[in-house]
Amino acid sequence: MFGLFKKDPSKLLKQDTSAKKSGNMDEAISLLRKAYKAIAKSDMNSGVDTFLRLPLYLQEANRTEEAWNEFENLLTKGYPNQQPNKYPQLLPMDRSTIYDKMRLFLQREGRNDEAVKYGLFSHLSWASGLYLQSRREEFKDFIDAETTDNVVTKLLKKAKKANLSEKVSSLIKHEIKNVPKINFKVLGTKVDSVLTE
Repeated sequence: MFGLFKKDPSKLLKQDTSAKKSGNMDEAISLLRKAYKAIAKSDMNSGVDTFLRLPLYLQEANRTEEAWNEFENLLTKGYPNQQPNKYPQLLPMDRSTIYDKMRLFLQREGRNDEAVKYGLFSHLSWASGLYLQSRREEFKDFIDAETTDNVVTKLLKKAKKANLSEKVSSLIKHEIKNVPKINFKVLGTKVDSVLTE
């Protein structure tokens, strides 16, 4: 009975938070993995933020490669009880959040050039979600030239490449026409090419 009691996902998530606060990252990571397994065996519907804790904890514990793999898994495999088939219009919103955490991860690692790409992916994923949810007015405001320029400028300033704002903005404005069917791999290659000019 006690073993079953310990597998309550909510309790495990609280315990993992306590372990992190006390600085015991290995324990926090272990509890988080147990919580994810328990969530998978339940009908609990946790948002993507719950599953983004793990890569951020791993980064804090200097396990950066492992952390990056967790981000990739979230993008390719999703997370327990995500229901992408039931709510496909919400999937880009999850991806936007994941890409934004990847941007943050890279900035913390001092890899600001790479972070630009993921910041742009986050922006375009959110735009795709707005489009798929038929939130036309929000979509229109979100992809307007001024908003796009602001996003690009902010990311490039952090990378100390503000001089490339016009080129990157032009690239993104062109790509917005492909929403919601953006090929992020191809876009990433184009962004890398501009940033390494």
